[in-house]
Amino acid sequence: MARRKQQARTQDEVVERPPWLIPVLVASGVVVFAAIFLWYYVGPTTEEILGTAPESTDRLQDVHVSIGDVQLAVPANFTRFAAARDGGALERIDLHALLPELDPFTERKRDQFDRSDSESPVLHMRIEETTAVLAAQPRLELVYLPAVSNRAGEPGPFGLRHYIFRNETGFSGQDMYVGAGPAGAPAVLLCAREEPLLWCRREILLSENVVLRYRYKRAFLQDWKEIDNQTLALIAL
Repeated sequence: MARRKQQARTQDEVVERPPWLIPVLVASGVVVFAAIFLWYYVGPTTEEILGTAPESTDRLQDVHVSIGDVQLAVPANFTRFAAARDGGALERIDLHALLPELDPFTERKRDQFDRSDSESPVLHMRIEETTAVLAAQPRLELVYLPAVSNRAGEPGPFGLRHYIFRNETGFSGQDMYVGAGPAGAPAVLLCAREEPLLWCRREILLSENVVLRYRYKRAFLQDWKEIDNQTLALIAL
């Protein structure tokens, strides 16, 4: 009986809490919610934290990287992503520069690097490992020429030969221009005809498993030879 009375008294007892506890809990919840809200809307993204979002720099130090069997030393102000600036072994590296002189990034030229219009002077470059790219000559003969409507080509601008892709191919909407590239290999450029793209792009096999891909706006096609030479000089190949 005594035990039952003790249990009843225990159940009837009112547990008193400090008067400040509930306001503190509410305030803490508001702070946590506000922090989450601010992080979501103005905090760094996952890509920014990992260094995989575009983030230009005006640092001048060389970045030493190896991609497959290719060794590179590239000034940091040509790199697009912070993660690549640690150097070492990478699967790929993305670079950018301003045409026509391949000027590197500076804060003063940020507006030019941010342009994407048809007259944008930005040259985008990517060097990466690959197992699916042929050298220029077999790629031209086995992939591109079977897809054109004028296999013999026709005289084009700027010392290039012009080819037109058939509409039913995967290259429709593009023109192909072919010139003389390094070491006698053909320089093959695929150029979009319509806005908003208007990119001209080119691939150069640097080794058996490493490829350089670069692109620029068609407005700079007249400088294709200089762009080719300057791009290869930039990566010291």
